[in-house]
Amino acid sequence: MKTEPQIIIIGAGIGGLTAAIALRQAGFGVKVFERAAEVKEIGAGIGLSTNAVRVLKHLGLMQPVVDRGTVIKAAVTYDSRGNRLGSMPTNLADVPSVCLHRADLLQALLSAFSQDCVHRGEQLVRFNQTSQAVTVHFASGRTATGDALVGADGLHSRVRAQLCDDGEPVYRGYQCWRGVCDQRSGGAELTETLGLGVRVGLVPIGCRGTAWWCTANEDELASDEPHGAKSKLLNWLAHWPKPIPEVIRGTDPAAIIKTAIYDRKPLKTWGKGCCTLLGDAAHPTTPNMGQGAGMAIEDAIVLARCLSRYPDPVAAFPLYERLRYARTAKVTNISRYYGVMGQWENRGAAWLRNRIIQLGSGKNAMKGYANFVSYDPNTISLNAG
Repeated sequence: MKTEPQIIIIGAGIGGLTAAIALRQAGFGVKVFERAAEVKEIGAGIGLSTNAVRVLKHLGLMQPVVDRGTVIKAAVTYDSRGNRLGSMPTNLADVPSVCLHRADLLQALLSAFSQDCVHRGEQLVRFNQTSQAVTVHFASGRTATGDALVGADGLHSRVRAQLCDDGEPVYRGYQCWRGVCDQRSGGAELTETLGLGVRVGLVPIGCRGTAWWCTANEDELASDEPHGAKSKLLNWLAHWPKPIPEVIRGTDPAAIIKTAIYDRKPLKTWGKGCCTLLGDAAHPTTPNMGQGAGMAIEDAIVLARCLSRYPDPVAAFPLYERLRYARTAKVTNISRYYGVMGQWENRGAAWLRNRIIQLGSGKNAMKGYANFVSYDPNTISLNAG
């Protein structure tokens, strides 16, 4: 009697855990290996548009996620003087958009998955595959063998490096600082405020308070010393509209995270044999569309559906990649374009950008957004032809 494939997943982030849940619900054996020894509370907010929440609903996880965060009704854009540029309703679908703390999302996913299947403190060194199986080797000396390998190990994926050997991701010219202030905004709106080469977003995340992010044009290896990230940000933002300065001041400076912004040119094929990639390992994107987690969550359910239909990974993985390429490439390319515009420093260019936003916040924009978030990966055809 043929048994279902045993799947090894590298990475216990949002995409890796969602894939593990979807695969387990479909009847597959799953083992997840994660480099980090523990889930850390230090982190930032994350937004899940309705396309991602719809997948979580299918997996029985929507309500635990909604309970941990804030249901978002609109995304609003301002200039750095506080003038309102545009607004986009986010409650245009059958499920809500939700913002919450990243750690709370991970805990919601972990609560739906057997803890003995997640192996922490294991750093991948290499893997070997044959026509029948794949064996992974870890820095600890441990090995594991399965029928398939899914690399969900993020932007600097070791699985991708061995599969694709396509070098490092591309730095896009700006940095991002993230943090959480326990002051609650009391609203149900995402806001983005645009300056000259600097942008700030505020994100309500339920009882956790308000998450925020700030992007600014800087060299890839720029340091925040000698005064630190918080002082640098307040120097830029002290006179920006309320509550931006207050939220930054109310953030623990030790909990501010700084990350350089990267992406990659989209690839049509990112797997080989019984190995494939998922989420940022496959199609890293800049955060300007807020769809990094959403694309990983969509990947997870499509991957599980393909393996359910074609249990041989050599047949299922190319189909999965083909089904995901166009949508993820679109997000990567549009997000990069938005980032370029958002980081404009020239006053004339920034005026033009703001004017475009004002003119583009109408019915056509809402229709385009509604079409994008109405995507349901459970309804796409799995015809391998």
